[in-house]
Amino acid sequence: MSLQGPDTADWYRRASAVLINGVSSQFRYWGPDDTLVIERGEGAYVYDMDGKRYIDYQLGFGPVILGHGHEPVVRAVREAAGAGVSFAMTQRREVEAAEVIRGVLTWADGMRFTNTGTEATMHSLRLARGYTGRDLVVKFEGGYHGMHDYLLFSTAGVAPDSLGSRFRPIPVQSSSGIPEAIRSYIRPVPYNDLAAAERAFRDEGHRIAAVIVEPTLSNAFGLMPVPGFLEGLRRLCDENGALLVFDEVKTGFRISLGGAQELFGVTPDIATYAKALGNGFPVAAVATKGEVTEGWAKGGIAQAGTYSGNSVGVAAARATVEELKTGEPLARVEKVGTSLMEGIDGILKDQGVEGTTTGHPAMFSVFLGKGDPRDFRDAAGHDSHLYDDTCFKMIAKGVMPCPDALEPWFVSAAHDEEDVATTLQVFEESLAETLAGK
Repeated sequence: MSLQGPDTADWYRRASAVLINGVSSQFRYWGPDDTLVIERGEGAYVYDMDGKRYIDYQLGFGPVILGHGHEPVVRAVREAAGAGVSFAMTQRREVEAAEVIRGVLTWADGMRFTNTGTEATMHSLRLARGYTGRDLVVKFEGGYHGMHDYLLFSTAGVAPDSLGSRFRPIPVQSSSGIPEAIRSYIRPVPYNDLAAAERAFRDEGHRIAAVIVEPTLSNAFGLMPVPGFLEGLRRLCDENGALLVFDEVKTGFRISLGGAQELFGVTPDIATYAKALGNGFPVAAVATKGEVTEGWAKGGIAQAGTYSGNSVGVAAARATVEELKTGEPLARVEKVGTSLMEGIDGILKDQGVEGTTTGHPAMFSVFLGKGDPRDFRDAAGHDSHLYDDTCFKMIAKGVMPCPDALEPWFVSAAHDEEDVATTLQVFEESLAETLAGK
């Protein structure tokens, strides 16, 4: 049965005539019969071209923290757009937004805007290499840091059984078209395995420029760091003259106002932000601490972007962060997310399905397997068929998590307890139907 109604199917045919597979990002393609075309978003909901409403837990893959079409953000963007968008100079709204953001990121000594998470992580690596004079980068298996060649290895898109030994992991290329030589600069290690990171530094600490980590493994069940893991990475970097880079593209302004640095109490040298920073508008930032800031301030390490700091993006960022600062939106997010996680755990138990929810209430996942997963290799124990079938049944009933279990369910401040009740009922029904059909 297709997820597309007649009007959505017609629009998908139109999309396919002008866009490759009818999409502008491969992650949006669910096949010719199930790829949706969206008419609009409103609060916690999206509507397809047939007018069917879905409770949205994808939220644009995480950016929409306040809700679709949130009026204060839209109003700020409308006003900014009317005064011009791009200038070849610093502009007033850029300064105002940076002041608000730096007021939240109290650990940072410097910041620059960019447009996407991919750009932010790319610039952060060049800064780390330029500052340290080293080339190697430690990353964690299952971590995704954008679509540039330098980190597209051992992501959540590869098979867990292809990663080699825990003692000498293999950097698995996640796409064709990446020059083979780039592999030599990547040292992947399992997430939450501090001993593996220590081995990497014992072997080549004098060549490692940076450790880049999603503080929660945001593209692999949203796994949380075990006690001492992030602290251990901070210690290793300090002992070896490497930089610690937090990729907070997903966690920033979502799991707490100050992101992972505030929640876990570990301070990076560089951090990248995007997604929830602008409630869906394209805006990103790189924040720096201490002497690292001088890497850009004194020149010689390239960083630029025509659209960086454009008025629309920074106006959205300022309006979003100003509202998050009140504390009310993230309190609602945590309340709803906690109710969903507890409810799903109860349904799994009632239906005799081994599994658990993982991650933070603002961005959690459903792991269907034995035990509590700690790293991406544990994804091999997840029953993806059961999860996928259940998710597509939910979407057909008007509740839309991402069908890929590795991608979290995102919660916005616009979701409410009625959405929770509906979601849990639909999850229970869909899981039961899937089990009955096995």
